[in-house]
Amino acid sequence: MLRSMTGYGAAERESDQARIAVEIRTINNKFFKVIQRLPDGLGAAEVAIERLLRDTISRGTVNVGVTVEPRGPAARVPINTDVLAAYKRDLAQVTDSLSDDALLALPGVLGSEEVLLTGIENLQEEIEAAVAEALDNLNRMRDAEGEATARDMAAVLVEIEQRIAAVRKRAPAVVDDYRARLQQRIQAMLEGIEITVDDQSLIREVAFFAERSDVNEELTRLASHADQFRELLADAGPAGRKLEFLAQEMYREVNTIGSKANDPEISREVVEIKVAVDRLREHTRNIE
Repeated sequence: MLRSMTGYGAAERESDQARIAVEIRTINNKFFKVIQRLPDGLGAAEVAIERLLRDTISRGTVNVGVTVEPRGPAARVPINTDVLAAYKRDLAQVTDSLSDDALLALPGVLGSEEVLLTGIENLQEEIEAAVAEALDNLNRMRDAEGEATARDMAAVLVEIEQRIAAVRKRAPAVVDDYRARLQQRIQAMLEGIEITVDDQSLIREVAFFAERSDVNEELTRLASHADQFRELLADAGPAGRKLEFLAQEMYREVNTIGSKANDPEISREVVEIKVAVDRLREHTRNIE
């Protein structure tokens, strides 16, 4: 099953000590890239979070946001009593009218916000569990989008194969039409002139045109690429890079067919096949 590179997943975990919220957003990228936003003091969790992401995401930019709201006793910022006592001793020599609020605002009296997180038991394990849950939600969304994309690409492949069949049917008539037009032009040019053109010369010219405009090999390769593309749509693993390569090869074959086919009907089919292949190429840029 195909999986889209874009998606969103979120999860929350609550206890009497903290509320943990995780959001994961993914966007297109040819490579794997992680951007994490964690509270200060939780840098150690980044490695574990990236490991969880790499287990299920092969490419794309992954934005992870983690917020932690301490609750209960864990939400109380500790007071550094030794620092506060030292301030009081020093200030007693100058004034005795400094308010408690002013004392608490002095540098070092209150613990930093990072200290709040150290009082929460099993915090990293809880964060990892929330990330895993958010990742499951993300992947469900990416799977659903990938499935819809696969259906659309399968329909495009059917259209391409129908147009390949139309070109195959038309191709033999192109040589016959060229032979008839060539004979008409020669007769018009030689009308009233005592010059004849032997059949062998005409045959050689028609044979040269037939070889130059033959697109059977390109059609065969294009059809083969379409078959491989369809097989990859049902692949269980990441197939985005392979699909991109196949779409590129399909476009190259179509260009060659367009340059070799000297026929308005085939040219119209080629234009429509190019449009269809472009749709495939656009889709593959969003497939993991």
